[in-house]
Amino acid sequence: MDIVVRLAAVGQAFDIARQLREFEKSFSDAEFKLKITELYSALSDTKMALADAREAIQERDSEIKRLKVLADSKVRTVRVGQYNYGITPDGKPSSLPFCPTCEQTQGLQIQISHGLGGHNLCPKCKGIYNARDTALPVGFQNAGQRNRLISMSSLQSCTFLRLSVRETLGMLPF
Repeated sequence: MDIVVRLAAVGQAFDIARQLREFEKSFSDAEFKLKITELYSALSDTKMALADAREAIQERDSEIKRLKVLADSKVRTVRVGQYNYGITPDGKPSSLPFCPTCEQTQGLQIQISHGLGGHNLCPKCKGIYNARDTALPVGFQNAGQRNRLISMSSLQSCTFLRLSVRETLGMLPF
């Protein structure tokens, strides 16, 4: 049942109960019995609606719990090209990526394994990937390492430039 239908059933039951209180003794027994029957029907609909709502809440709670467990079990990744690689505790990417099909369809991080004939495959969905496409580029570092190397090389370049300028100025006849 839809939530709107559930709420309407609850409202209907309350309306009938209110009408029963407003009855005067002038109503006949037949009308009174009809209203009591309507009340029982509305209350049984309400009871079923509340049971459906309880079940829906339990399903949502279990789905939330499942998603939290799934999120907590995921490892940190770095994206290179079209693949996500797990990051090891020392900050380096693992040698083989996670299966993109399993990641996108099921939310699972299944690492691709080496196959035969220059192909890698997913042990779960049996997806086949070209080993050349799934290999990390030679000398690849994650962003943190790359930024540190850039900073160091920039510093070294500045030092070299400063020394070159001093040497050049030293050669000029002033």
